Amino acid sequence: MESSNHGIAVSVTILLAVILSLMPLSGDWIVWKPNFLLLVMLAWVLRWPDEFGVFFSAAVGLLADIILRTAIGHSILIFALCGSIVILVGRWTKYLSPLQRMLMVAMILGLTGLLEAGVYMLYGRPSGIEQLPMKMVLSMLAWPIIERLVIRFAPRRG
Repeated sequence: MESSNHGIAVSVTILLAVILSLMPLSGDWIVWKPNFLLLVMLAWVLRWPDEFGVFFSAAVGLLADIILRTAIGHSILIFALCGSIVILVGRWTKYLSPLQRMLMVAMILGLTGLLEAGVYMLYGRPSGIEQLPMKMVLSMLAWPIIERLVIRFAPRRG
């Protein structure tokens, strides 16, 4: 497989993220479900910041808007800003330990959660900011699995 041909690997990981995002949870657990599409997007942009950038982030955000039935543009904005932040710090992550990368992703997810809560407040809807700490913890626990999955499916660099 060529290093520039990521199509199948990206499609498989995004399909798995879509399935996990649509998987029903009952009761109070639904508000704590990690944003699997955002985590997969973060993993691809962190792994190859030159090949997957803001347009890729926005495209995954559009997919999230369609799947999660949010207003078109809501997730696009969140994902594109998150992807921009990741691109800025992405080159440094190869020098970080897995724990440091996990903490960096948690900080990005926290910033994303605050931004998303702000957008919901602009809509006049409940922001869900009180669930943000637990959602961040569960996302941090899911991050190593998603990162390994992307590394496993990603083609080797030539």
